[in-house]
Amino acid sequence: MKNLLLFLAVFASFAFWACSNEKDVAGISTVETENAFLIQFVRGDSLPAANVVARMRSVEYVRSVEEGGAAGGAAENAGDSPAKAEFFSEFVTDSLGCIRIDSLAVDVATLEVVDAGEGLFKKISAEDIKDGDSVRFVLEKTGSLRGKVHLPEGVDHAWVQVYGSDRLVKTDAQGFYAMDSLPPFEYELRYIVGDSVVEGSATVDAAKETSAYVYAFEPDSVKILDFESDSAEFFITDLGISVEGYMRVTDTNVVTTPDVDAGVASFIEDAGAGREGRALHWKSSAAVGKWSFFGTWICKEESPCDISATDSIVFYARGTGVISIAFETLGSSNVEGKTLAYDTLATDGEWSRRVIKPSNFKPRDDLYGNLGWDVISKALTTISIAAYDDTEFWIDDVVLYGVKPSNFVER
Repeated sequence: MKNLLLFLAVFASFAFWACSNEKDVAGISTVETENAFLIQFVRGDSLPAANVVARMRSVEYVRSVEEGGAAGGAAENAGDSPAKAEFFSEFVTDSLGCIRIDSLAVDVATLEVVDAGEGLFKKISAEDIKDGDSVRFVLEKTGSLRGKVHLPEGVDHAWVQVYGSDRLVKTDAQGFYAMDSLPPFEYELRYIVGDSVVEGSATVDAAKETSAYVYAFEPDSVKILDFESDSAEFFITDLGISVEGYMRVTDTNVVTTPDVDAGVASFIEDAGAGREGRALHWKSSAAVGKWSFFGTWICKEESPCDISATDSIVFYARGTGVISIAFETLGSSNVEGKTLAYDTLATDGEWSRRVIKPSNFKPRDDLYGNLGWDVISKALTTISIAAYDDTEFWIDDVVLYGVKPSNFVER
């Protein structure tokens, strides 16, 4: 093994020396150029990245969204130099992974290589080229970018552009987007949302997924539960996360229909009674003071969310009996506890809009971990919905008003 590593190190050094002496470099020129900027690309295993494409563009360039994102457009904000924004040059590395750059038509350009799951994204300046140099760049595992643009009313999508690259994606109708095969780099991003332009940035690490959200148009409310999935893991659209719910009983004598052992998916069904979509439904039979409940993590243990600005919790429900909405702080790294508010249902089978205010939450008494709204609302990790005694109910679309989706996203 040591001999192999030694061979690779010696080979890489020799290859880089040979790079500057090979006459036919990347098909650019067969004549050595004084002050030429020589670059060798090697892979993660130190072997030359031969016959791969390296592209250079102005740092001001973004791909046009016209004609469905056809390539070739300059940045709309390129100022007085659209020609410079459109600067583009392409190279193919030789057998030793080398290219030679003789000049640069812009002050600063980006250099991009993506090949076989590895890549590189760098900025190169005209001064670098002028001075002449020899450098070696190591390709790293590519990463990915995921995010959401909160869309204003009347806007059904947004465009996401990457400065210095031809990367361009269109969000879906909820504002979600994804970019794969991005070399590690701190990217400058540009979002076109209707008639507005928002600037942003995101640092992509090797072999990792990065999140980048646009908060400029986010609403003053968050739907934290909607139950549209029929699986134990469901998607919280407003937060862009998938979470897995769980069902529990507080005593072996508590009986639920379906049985809690059947899993959360068994409790999610068509909403019925004139309401579209799906809802959470179960029947609970228990002695006084006992209950069954559904729960799910909304925020991470290591980064609880602050929802203290909440004005009201609104949800839709139907059925009969007593239920509660509880917010909790869980996890060994936190002071564990909960805050809860009760609601009595008697809807005669029809859906009704229910409103709970922070003032409706039970005052702190430290019984069963009740720390009160003022404490728990500043460090939320989970939400739970409980059914007491003999209760059957359906619940859907739990929305917090007064807080924003960014209150829930780890930055």
